[in-house]
Amino acid sequence: MSQRHQTNGVLTMQQHSEKEIRKSFINCSKGAAQRLNVPKGLAETDWDSEIFLGWIDPKAPQNAYVVAETENGLGGLVLQKNDQKTRGGAQMCQLCMTLHPGSGVSMFSIQRSKSTKEHYSSIGTYICSDLKCSDYTWGKKKPEGVRQMEETLAPEERAERTRRNVEGLIERVSEKMK
Repeated sequence: MSQRHQTNGVLTMQQHSEKEIRKSFINCSKGAAQRLNVPKGLAETDWDSEIFLGWIDPKAPQNAYVVAETENGLGGLVLQKNDQKTRGGAQMCQLCMTLHPGSGVSMFSIQRSKSTKEHYSSIGTYICSDLKCSDYTWGKKKPEGVRQMEETLAPEERAERTRRNVEGLIERVSEKMK
């Protein structure tokens, strides 16, 4: 189990090496994990404000990655971003619960292991298109064009909710792969 880090009473990420991040992915091969593009400037990341690490691959923008500390250690997911534009009003991120105009939330599919005996090959969820959920949760970023719902939770409680949601997603994918 990974050591968990607390900032302002919230479990935030501790600093992780590129090797640890690559090793964390549960839904791709070791070879694929070695080939993926980790974020540039990883050493300069403000880990105390990261609820989870999420990024879009700069060389292949349809690929995205999420890494978070879970009860079972560091867990990472490879995601595929669906760039189909949504129509209509606001959409909500299922991780940080931030409302965005339709273009600010994307459907991400998460491929499961090819050894799965079930018929379904992926799990999908709506997430902030830029994967900056930590910044939205802490109020460092605000989506334009959409009025946010009135929150009664303190920022620390919102951060804990986001952490639980991403941990739940990783757990759900992990369970589906068994």
